[in-house]
Amino acid sequence: MMPYVQPTATPHSPFLGRLLYVEDNPQIAEVTCLLLEDSGLEITQAQSAEEALRIADDEAVPFDIVLTDVVMPGLSGVQLARRLNRRWPDLPIVLVSGFSDELAMGYGGQYELLRKPFTRGALLDILQRHLDGAVYQPA
Repeated sequence: MMPYVQPTATPHSPFLGRLLYVEDNPQIAEVTCLLLEDSGLEITQAQSAEEALRIADDEAVPFDIVLTDVVMPGLSGVQLARRLNRRWPDLPIVLVSGFSDELAMGYGGQYELLRKPFTRGALLDILQRHLDGAVYQPA
């Protein structure tokens, strides 16, 4: 049996880790996954907050970061974030929204918001900062 070798980041794959990505729009999900190609992240996709909670509950090891849409049928991304943080208080979560009034709706500001549409650079930058622990404040 071959020994397990931990992959290493290259200039083209800036980080290692497991990302739980929650997006109900298949086209947006596909584009975002293309933006994250070669990032080094292992991506697990969910199409709803409820599916994301089931996936997270089945994992022996928590994800390294969560990227979730805010506005979805059923539970919102904010509700998902709060439930995940009750179980894993140090889990970094980034919210994604195309709605400019999302901030005014008062999700609390405890989560950073990435506005749609976003560039690959903006996406990688926000994920890098959260994975490094530079901006994340536990709820």
